[in-house]
Amino acid sequence: MNIPRIILDGIVMCVIFNTVVALFFMVLPQAYSVMFPKSIKEAAAPYVKKREIKLMYCILLILYFLMFLYMAVSAHFAGITGFRNLFWTGYIEMMFVNIGDFVLLDILGRMYVKDKNMIKGAENHPGWEWKEWKKLAIPEHGLAWVLIVCPLVGLIVAGINAML
Repeated sequence: MNIPRIILDGIVMCVIFNTVVALFFMVLPQAYSVMFPKSIKEAAAPYVKKREIKLMYCILLILYFLMFLYMAVSAHFAGITGFRNLFWTGYIEMMFVNIGDFVLLDILGRMYVKDKNMIKGAENHPGWEWKEWKKLAIPEHGLAWVLIVCPLVGLIVAGINAML
């Protein structure tokens, strides 16, 4: 395994992922409310358009596809071979994205959105407080990403690389 390359790729993907998500959040803030805690989702529901939600999911799917492809191609050109090495490469790089998502979007981004009242219907809602937010963010990033998303990405990266 090429550890320096994995770390650099993880940082690059973390920056790209969080930048793309943040930029599209500025364009479609209501659509992203479906990913927030339940109380905020319910408060913002009357203002959310299904078309915007579909567009947001299309953007995210394209982003994930491009990230998986980048991970596999980068690992291929770095000379990383073998299923185990490719799996751990994808896993570690996706952990960088996970940590960046948690810190940059779920902690810092939440504070920015809360202060700017960007989600119609959820202005000054108690669900913006960390006490409520952590009920979703900590299990998502501490368990779901670590035990499900990152291993799945590792398998995808190893699979794509096997086809190269």
